[in-house]
Amino acid sequence: MGFLDSLLGRTKGIAPKVDSLFSMATAYITLSTEFSLSSTGKAGICFKPVESGDFDQVENEIVELLKISETTFEIKQDEFGYAWVIVADAQFENVVSDIHAVSSTLIDGGYGEQVLCAVFPFRNQKSVFWIYSYKRGKFYPFVPVEPKQHKRDYAYEFRLRSVLQRELPIEQELERWYPLWDVPL
Repeated sequence: MGFLDSLLGRTKGIAPKVDSLFSMATAYITLSTEFSLSSTGKAGICFKPVESGDFDQVENEIVELLKISETTFEIKQDEFGYAWVIVADAQFENVVSDIHAVSSTLIDGGYGEQVLCAVFPFRNQKSVFWIYSYKRGKFYPFVPVEPKQHKRDYAYEFRLRSVLQRELPIEQELERWYPLWDVPL
């Protein structure tokens, strides 16, 4: 940030971090063996769309990219105006690669600040969402118990963190473990 930017009160956005996403491609094995969690075969990336021709072109690139990868995908908009690109594949590694490709396309197109998070859902008797914050380059677990009452299982989240911190970059600041209720996955 330059002198003029600081004088005028402008701030430079934080560059999103994408490389840590690939650690999820191996962590899912630990989730399966230690917690009996199975991948749903889906993942989603959430971003704030922008009204511009440039952004439309980036979205078209994402669609073409996913068509080439032969992954099942859909694009949804949530109640807050965020767009979700949801990918599905029987091979979990392909899901992770596609989420990485979508986020890289947004970042390379100049829209990295619009990317909020990626979400990887797992299931056993509970629903577990591993949320990746692009701004921080870290994962954290989210385990909703009673979504209608906005209750979560903090104890289970802490157990997940303690086991997976060897394999995933885990967000250490608990106040940044934002819940995502009604994820469209």
